[in-house]
Amino acid sequence: MKKILIFTIILVSYFNSFSQSSFEKGYFIKNSGEKVECLIKYLDLLYNPQNFNYKLSKDSKEIKATIEEVKVFEIYNFVKYERYVVKIDRSSEIIDQVSVSRKVKFNEERLFLKVLIEGEASLYQYSESNFLRF
Repeated sequence: MKKILIFTIILVSYFNSFSQSSFEKGYFIKNSGEKVECLIKYLDLLYNPQNFNYKLSKDSKEIKATIEEVKVFEIYNFVKYERYVVKIDRSSEIIDQVSVSRKVKFNEERLFLKVLIEGEASLYQYSESNFLRF
């Protein structure tokens, strides 16, 4: 019984060590147009970020980049975000909370939009807790 308990604890701690966030190869483009190759912290972004952390090399210190200073960032072969100022409808989709007004109320916001499909006509996604727009 002791051996099974010890084995289980070791196994859980082994898999738990791999669930830590890691830095993946990527790049970002500053407002000035400068492209910076770096390692971007992968956090399995469920929602669109307002900032991200990166390192210039494996051994360098972690730096935070914000939506105000970055136009685009991408983790190669995984995910890409582009900054846009958009008019977004934040009205509720819950029937009890729907407005009686027929006019759509748009809020102008600066957001990182996830690039789903890139091409002549691109598809972007914005998501946060209980909120999803394309």
